[in-house]
Amino acid sequence: MISDRKYTTDPKEKERHRNMDYRQFITEIQKYWDLREKGLKKQANKFLFAFTKHVKEHVSEPEADAILFQFCREYIDEMKFPGDHLPRRHLPFQMTELLNDYLIRECEKNKMPQMRWAFQIFGHYYNPHDPKNEHNPYHILERAYAHEECDQQTVDLYFGEQIEFLWWGQHHFPEGCIITKEAFHDTVCTAKRILAEKKVDPESVAEFEYYVKLYQVYFEWHEGGRKGNFHDRCEEEGIDFNEIPVIYYEK
Repeated sequence: MISDRKYTTDPKEKERHRNMDYRQFITEIQKYWDLREKGLKKQANKFLFAFTKHVKEHVSEPEADAILFQFCREYIDEMKFPGDHLPRRHLPFQMTELLNDYLIRECEKNKMPQMRWAFQIFGHYYNPHDPKNEHNPYHILERAYAHEECDQQTVDLYFGEQIEFLWWGQHHFPEGCIITKEAFHDTVCTAKRILAEKKVDPESVAEFEYYVKLYQVYFEWHEGGRKGNFHDRCEEEGIDFNEIPVIYYEK
């Protein structure tokens, strides 16, 4: 195992560890996770900063890319490295920095499954390494779906994003709608295109159809002057709608 000392002192030791393989890399990442499990967060972070600095400065780009490719495959696709409270171990800032740099390069080359991985890692959370969102994860997912090597996971993610958008847009029903009618139609159009081109899980299809029907009832009710009770209209159409409580705060 490479110690923290070896990352920061003797040049001969640095040179000896310039060539790194995946086993060596994952051993050091595991050391970080082990330190955190023991409650030694400061020590763990100090260790990981030194280790990732070593990787960036002393491991060649081709070697680093091969290592990070295997890590993403095992971490995302094979669901290795389980955590106590999550299906996977958390990825600390230092690791996501390495992955962000690697995946940006691969996405610029339209590589798969790297484009899918980029969305899976950065698609639902703020990416501190891309504060201006110059590499929009959703747009990367769109490109992944259009790729000739598009896989089922990419299809599921892309279709799931359409459902997620519709779920988010109906949060204030019946008081209001977060998304525009045009955005609704665009999303439905995208989802129907996916259904026409690919295989989608029946449960996801049923969820999509539920939201389509719900929105149609809402827009009809809203454009008709909001007459009658919206919940009654949903019930008449066989839609099980449960309003989400909304809390407002006065300034």
